[in-house]
Amino acid sequence: MSAAGRRGFHGLALRIYVVTVAAVLAAGAAVFLALTLARERGEPPMHHLLVDLGRYASAEVAARWPAEADVRREVDALAGALHVRSAVFRWDGSLVASADARAAPLSPAEREALARAGKVERRTDGAPGPNEIAFPIPPEGEPVGYLIVAAPGPRPAGTRPPPPELLTLALVLVGVGVSAIVLGGSIARPLDRLARTARALGSGDLAARTGVVRRDELGAVARAFDDMADRIVALLRGQTELIANVAHELRTPLARIHVALDLAADGDASVARESLAEIGEDLAELEALVSDVLASARMDLAGNTASGAEPPLHRRTLDVAAVVGDATERLRHRHPGRAIVVELAPDLPPIEGDAVLLRRALDNLLDNARKYSPPDAEIRVTAARRGGDAVIEVIDRGEGIATSDLDRLFTPFFRTDRSRARATGGVGLGLALARRIVEAHGGTLLARSAPGAGTTMSIALPGRP
Repeated sequence: MSAAGRRGFHGLALRIYVVTVAAVLAAGAAVFLALTLARERGEPPMHHLLVDLGRYASAEVAARWPAEADVRREVDALAGALHVRSAVFRWDGSLVASADARAAPLSPAEREALARAGKVERRTDGAPGPNEIAFPIPPEGEPVGYLIVAAPGPRPAGTRPPPPELLTLALVLVGVGVSAIVLGGSIARPLDRLARTARALGSGDLAARTGVVRRDELGAVARAFDDMADRIVALLRGQTELIANVAHELRTPLARIHVALDLAADGDASVARESLAEIGEDLAELEALVSDVLASARMDLAGNTASGAEPPLHRRTLDVAAVVGDATERLRHRHPGRAIVVELAPDLPPIEGDAVLLRRALDNLLDNARKYSPPDAEIRVTAARRGGDAVIEVIDRGEGIATSDLDRLFTPFFRTDRSRARATGGVGLGLALARRIVEAHGGTLLARSAPGAGTTMSIALPGRP
């Protein structure tokens, strides 16, 4: 444990100890006050217990009377089990059984008082207060004998034992101290581990985790911290991958533009003009890449409710047929040879949305269908009403998507083709961005696909009330 952790451990244990000791002292003060009041009334703490014990013992002896052996066993049981000195006498004063060599029979006056009152207390050593209590045998009716129960004997002169309640309180405080240390350690150790892990993660150790496995609230905090660390690491890796992917996508078109400029500078204008078409396609892809990055940034701002600003979504009433028509026309303009079939239902409901972002989402779905299907395969786009929703589907007859990849299809930077061929390009943001845009409009984006059977992307957007 670190120095800071040891300080936290001792400080926490001390706080637990102080709070617990305060509660124990408060309870002890109440008990001590009650005992003090009892002493002031002349009733020692053991007096009531001794009276109850004597009455019980006299009834037990009466049940065994006059069998002296049974009476003797009862007296021995009191001495052995309860450490109480007692003696049994006949009414005439003759001894029947005794566990106290100092016991003396009652005087005639004491016997008379015992028969009248049912209990006699006396002091045999001259000290204040009674130290012996006599009870008649049997407790009710004509007495045939009596039982004398003796209180604990006096201590040697000059010694004053500490009050038993103070000894009990001292033992309680020691136990509380040990418990506070154990409890403080069980709390402080995982907190210290959590603090050291946070510092390590902040200093750049992305592998730092608490590793605390507990089933209480501290374990829940540690698991939440580890989950947060995993998300931070995934976010940092995603950002790094985004930078690498964007750099890769920029390098090839920039190289082509550089070559065309070199050819034009050398005077070979005809060859440079032949490269313009490819350069135009590359620039269109770069424009799409920049649009994806900017749209992703807008969605990040839209989800940043902590800033207190309104999400930057410019909503207005949109015609679904017009949105779909604009998207498909842009694809036809960029790729004139691609067959695109559009099917629009006549009862499409209007929707509330951001035209630019929804256009970006549809552009990404259409471009994805173009990239992953053969050049001569048609792309079908349908729009229909489903209840109160407008459902737009982009259907291709491409290579399809493996079932194992469907769950990760909308994860940022995920691509099923890790080879990064220029035929497909991209950085893995298109589908993730499309889903974020649709969900920001209160809709859903789902994918249905199978290898060799093509892919269907289905957007469901709520209609305007």
